Amino acid sequence: MSKSNKNELYLSETNNIFNEFENIIDSLSQFRIQINTIQQQLKNVEKNVKKQMKTLQTQVNKNKNKGNKKPSGFATPTKITKELCAFMNKEEGTKIARTEVTSALSSYIKDNNLQNQANKKFILPDEKLKSLLGISDDDKLTYFTLQKYMNKHFINDTSS
Repeated sequence: MSKSNKNELYLSETNNIFNEFENIIDSLSQFRIQINTIQQQLKNVEKNVKKQMKTLQTQVNKNKNKGNKKPSGFATPTKITKELCAFMNKEEGTKIARTEVTSALSSYIKDNNLQNQANKKFILPDEKLKSLLGISDDDKLTYFTLQKYMNKHFINDTSS
């Protein structure tokens, strides 16, 4: 073999080796791109999972049983007058929460069509409701003032 043939062979082998290096480098570059893409997808999934976990944890904490609390305020059952017991068809001396009484009065007003049709915030009491609340024809009755007129029917029990 001549010297020039040897040189060509050597150059050819060297070129082949460089081509192999380039192929490996290209493969590594593609692999790096794939890894970066997967890392980004993983970060997005992690972010979504953390967000959902936070939302679920908030719901769990919100819905957590906070124990059996004693009713307070308007939800506390209170002794009511004979007149209100008769109006609500309850036994005399019954204890009822103010919220339940208000609900019963609202139902009575709706069932007997006692709302002013032009302005539904005003109540047009019938004789039964007037006598229960102790109001005259001149008094304006609204859902807002209803509690004021109902106060006399709740007996404060200071013995507890």
